[in-house]
Amino acid sequence: MKKAVGFDQKIQLHQLDFIANEIPRMSSRDALYQLVDERLMADIGGAKSRANARSILFKIWFLVSDEHIELRDRALEMFQHATREEKIVLHWGMCLLAYPFFKDTVEQLGYLFHLQDEVTSEQIGRKIKGLYGERRRVEVSVNAVLSSLRSWGVLEMGKRNSHTMAAKINISSTELKKWLVQVILIVTGKTVIELNHLSGEPCIFPFELSVLESELSGNHLEITRQGIGRLLVGLK
Repeated sequence: MKKAVGFDQKIQLHQLDFIANEIPRMSSRDALYQLVDERLMADIGGAKSRANARSILFKIWFLVSDEHIELRDRALEMFQHATREEKIVLHWGMCLLAYPFFKDTVEQLGYLFHLQDEVTSEQIGRKIKGLYGERRRVEVSVNAVLSSLRSWGVLEMGKRNSHTMAAKINISSTELKKWLVQVILIVTGKTVIELNHLSGEPCIFPFELSVLESELSGNHLEITRQGIGRLLVGLK
């Protein structure tokens, strides 16, 4: 059975910002649908491409699975007073939850950037085709993710179709740290992660995530000790 792809259109930050800002104000799905469609007309002329972009935006922020609604609602609450950089973190986390293809692509980018300073489109394309198959749609979707990440400012275009990492975004908000750690645990499927290793998780390669034990207290996360000085975080 072929793995689902889905993320096949370049998505820009201002489009993500728009839907995240409007969700709390809209009284119905139809009203939001119409508003987003009108907004996208300024960016996307073709009806099919616009419909694809709208579907992706809705899946990321509105039509979330039941088990992620609480995370989405917390994200929307934080979004209202977030900085530009914090908004990128929130969009990133919601993309990870919504699209396994997005998660797999950025995770492979993270692995590659751990080994080298530049990653070519061909390299990441080969990695993802190894996971999803030699399909035209896979190639289109890899390019869609890469072009999205460039437009978000987390990747920079180098020579000969290569990409480099932009300066990492430091996460300082305690609430945002707790939220992102929860997202990481869910999308990676890991039971626990060592606190000192959180920032090295490949799927969050654009971010600097330094977490203290005292910052992860709350209803969703649990800290355990293993041996001398090893602190592990997991979901309750």
